[in-house]
Amino acid sequence: MKKFGFTLAEIMIVVGLLGVVAALTIPNLSYNKMKREYAVKIKHFYSQVDNAVAQMELEKGSFRDMKLPANNRAAYEWYMANVDPFIGHKYIKNPDADQPFIYLKDGARIQLYKGGCVDLSYDVNGDAGNGKVGREYFVFLFCFSNDNREYWFGDKNTFWGVYGSGIQGKDITRQDMINKCNTEPAWCSKLLQYDDWEFKSDYPKFH
Repeated sequence: MKKFGFTLAEIMIVVGLLGVVAALTIPNLSYNKMKREYAVKIKHFYSQVDNAVAQMELEKGSFRDMKLPANNRAAYEWYMANVDPFIGHKYIKNPDADQPFIYLKDGARIQLYKGGCVDLSYDVNGDAGNGKVGREYFVFLFCFSNDNREYWFGDKNTFWGVYGSGIQGKDITRQDMINKCNTEPAWCSKLLQYDDWEFKSDYPKFH
């Protein structure tokens, strides 16, 4: 009776091929897992602030009665008094600085900047990542005037939202958002929101 088996050379070839497949597949799986984790954290944070603003209005009155903070420090103090009580934080780094870092319980980090609105930068990885805008670092806005709300959100009744002009955005296409994300990474939050907080395969900052 004739016996069949594999030679050592054949076994080595198979093992080598399996190694190549694993080398190509495992990093991609890990990469996709990271994108899903980022997306979940960003979506959760955005929803948390949405709810915090609603609670703030119930307890403290309409955002329409609030004035734009005068500087970065005042923006931080406004956030801590009006939004943080409904979200919470883990700790504050450099609490006496002009722009303290606020660390959240999930490891993310935020910072406030006073411009025409109050910019909120959200870094999904806190101190752990490279802080690349549109990949780990995203920009959102609190807008205190009708003009700024109309400009940034296209709606005078929206106080909190993504970075990306509402007036320009009324007829903007998804491809326009991709182009903007490429050239002005702060716009990536608008694309991400448009895609229901999912990093699609053509999302620019992961290529």
